[in-house]
Amino acid sequence: MAPQLANALVISLTKRMNKFRLNRKKEHLSLASQRFRCSFTALYGDIHLPHNCLTTINPTDTDLSTNICGIIVKTPLYINAITGGALISELVNRQLAILAKKFSLPMAVGSQVASLNNSSLRFTYQVARKYNPQGLLIANLPATASVKQAQGAVEMIDAQILQLFLNPAQEFIMAEGDPVEVNLLENVAEICATVSVPVIIKEVGFGISAKAATSLAGAGVKAIDVSGWGGTNFAWIEGCRNPSSWWKPFTAWGLPTPICVADVVHNGPNIQVLASGGVDDGIRALKCLCLGAVAVGSAGGILRQLSKGLAQGEKYLEDYLHQVRVGMALMGKRTLPELAQVPLAVTGRFKELIEQRGIDPQFYSRRGN
Repeated sequence: MAPQLANALVISLTKRMNKFRLNRKKEHLSLASQRFRCSFTALYGDIHLPHNCLTTINPTDTDLSTNICGIIVKTPLYINAITGGALISELVNRQLAILAKKFSLPMAVGSQVASLNNSSLRFTYQVARKYNPQGLLIANLPATASVKQAQGAVEMIDAQILQLFLNPAQEFIMAEGDPVEVNLLENVAEICATVSVPVIIKEVGFGISAKAATSLAGAGVKAIDVSGWGGTNFAWIEGCRNPSSWWKPFTAWGLPTPICVADVVHNGPNIQVLASGGVDDGIRALKCLCLGAVAVGSAGGILRQLSKGLAQGEKYLEDYLHQVRVGMALMGKRTLPELAQVPLAVTGRFKELIEQRGIDPQFYSRRGN
């Protein structure tokens, strides 16, 4: 094949792939903002917070500050990766950046692969820094990204943290999904050793176990976002884009978020744990924080409200943070670190599953006594 013809073919295929990726991202955004959520409660109902009728703490007395990868933030809630790679993403990221600035929330952008392949899309991510110039921004790429891509993603939005995501279940169900790579951990380790910012690893809604977290910590990862099932269901989303139906049993696949948090905190490495996956209100957030998470992320919950308008998104976040403050006050706790000593009653399926992981349920009930 002549060099000119080969070059033309590569250019043509690249354009087609970029166009296909744009369409896929638009479909993801549309489906995620609709009804494609896990239909189960993800075991949050099996965790019971204590009530202190003699509390001396008012909601306004509470301090919501926490530490993520060595960076002090004013709230334990962060906007998790939602969208990237489509022109419509500019509007969504702009609105998210406005919300992040107003409520002092860290914000992760969606996968930046598209913009690294197509510079004309970079503004859809950079808008986050434009509208929140002093905020904590988290770059986002698949864990299979190259070191060059990782550096480029961080520089693109002047990010203080890099988030690498793992999504084998999504890729396997996706009609055009990629196969897994045998050198994945080595690749993560190389990125962690090279980039200038801390690296977080997250799943996309199927969970991370203590064993996997231990391997990731060994690769140099600074924090684990367990991203368990209970929130946006990418098995459903990709399944709806798949012409067949073999994938339907996998819509209930994965590890529930509270189980992941408890497992990694108790059985995993000494590493920060972040919780996302159905953490759609302040009470669920408190339960994850009491289990040992240092912060909680929301993506689909915010997106659904934002689809009704920026004002609705503001109200959602205002209510969310107020719920956290009221819940802390009702437990008699002023700061987030104190939640690690809150006695919890755990029941049902959650209790059964943590026992199978070698965690004594009475560990929680005896705390603070």
